Amino acid sequence: MQGDTEAFHQLTVRYYRPVAGFIWKRVQQPDLVEDLVQETFLEAFQALKAGRGPEKFSSWLFGIAHNRCGKWLRRKRPALFAPDAAPEVVAAPSEQVLREEQEEQEQQMAQLQTSLQGLPAETRRLLELKHRDGKTCEEIAAEVGRPVGTIKSLLARTYKALRGALAQ
Repeated sequence: MQGDTEAFHQLTVRYYRPVAGFIWKRVQQPDLVEDLVQETFLEAFQALKAGRGPEKFSSWLFGIAHNRCGKWLRRKRPALFAPDAAPEVVAAPSEQVLREEQEEQEQQMAQLQTSLQGLPAETRRLLELKHRDGKTCEEIAAEVGRPVGTIKSLLARTYKALRGALAQ
């Protein structure tokens, strides 16, 4: 293994600058070049260690570098605004909109309370232990003397039923 590491170190010394130049031409960001070069050599080392050696090392290494640049260039980056141009200030919602949202929330809470009252007492107790008391399914199972899987499936079915009731 030491011989493999030393041999790879020699390849790194030989190809580091050419790979860095290759990446620089594609991304034009000095701080990013170092990261992509390291990722390229790491990927190459892992492939060689796993026994996936190429016929022509330099072509293979530059192919890895090319793919690394492509992945970086394709990834989504957050849209930033210029430092001198602040983002638009969104107008505050009107009193009418706020009242309507409040009424809708109150209706949903009333509907949730009605749905909860329609549940069996045991199921309501499980929900209280989970959400009011903050207990885990394992703790609930130990407290009520039932298997953890049963507690999880009861809760999952209850959540599904409550979502269905609230969606109407």
